[in-house]
Amino acid sequence: MCRKWLFFSLAVLTALMVIPADPVYARPKPEITVLSEIMFGPSEEYVPEIIHEEGGQLYRLKSWELEPVIVNPREKYVEQEIFYESVEGIEGVPERRNITSEEDFSGLKVSADCPVIKRKKVKEEWRDDFTFPVVFHSYGAEKYFLGVEYVPVDGDALRLELYEEALLSEIGVTTENYRITSTVWDGAPYMDEDDILCRNATAFGKRKVRDYLVTYGGTVRFPELEGYRCRAVYTLKEFERTPAEEKRIVRNGAVNTAEEERDSDWIIRREAMVITVSLVLVLFVVMLGAWLIKRVVEKREERSE
Repeated sequence: MCRKWLFFSLAVLTALMVIPADPVYARPKPEITVLSEIMFGPSEEYVPEIIHEEGGQLYRLKSWELEPVIVNPREKYVEQEIFYESVEGIEGVPERRNITSEEDFSGLKVSADCPVIKRKKVKEEWRDDFTFPVVFHSYGAEKYFLGVEYVPVDGDALRLELYEEALLSEIGVTTENYRITSTVWDGAPYMDEDDILCRNATAFGKRKVRDYLVTYGGTVRFPELEGYRCRAVYTLKEFERTPAEEKRIVRNGAVNTAEEERDSDWIIRREAMVITVSLVLVLFVVMLGAWLIKRVVEKREERSE
């Protein structure tokens, strides 16, 4: 019988120890100070909110003032991707680009000259849209020279594509990126301003073009700025005392703080009661255990006699 009571008491004690206690809610602060974000521009029209919510509590504006704030110079790393389409050569991609960055909180825009940090060739193809003019001076001559190449002209048939490299070198390009497929006469002979008989021709061919995705990057430096911020002091308020116009401001955010304070007091008192009852039960179990041990010892002594 004694052992059963002992086991029962230990079970009750264990159950009380493992039951989680509800959290004890601290009382809200009676007064708080709220700092606004740094602002720029005209300050005459700024007014802080009358009602402020924090930690589930409503606070009423007590006093406020605008204080100056100096924002030190700042640096920001920026990148910009530019897609260049149908570029005839890598030299057609600018090595630097002006990047403008806007600061989020001040709205200030600052530009910086940034170099290429990454270049990627996306696409490459030949296009049949390459053409350029060719002018024959002293038309009717038996031979012409393209650089060191001798070019015969016989009748109306032009075969300048046979002298592709020499003809392309005259316009400063190479066969790596350009090809000549045909040449034809362009109109009848004519006299130029120097009374020299000339005739125009046109060369047709193709060119190699590429699409590039180029990334520019660098550091943008923002100068020192002078702004201001609001320092507002709020005091804890009771919703029953809120004027009608302030009720419209808080609308759905209104909370009955008086009832919350009463609930908080009851929670604290309830926790104290739980702790007190738990201590009494522990003391009872300890005394019961001591008494049971004493009884067992006395019975053993009686049997030994």
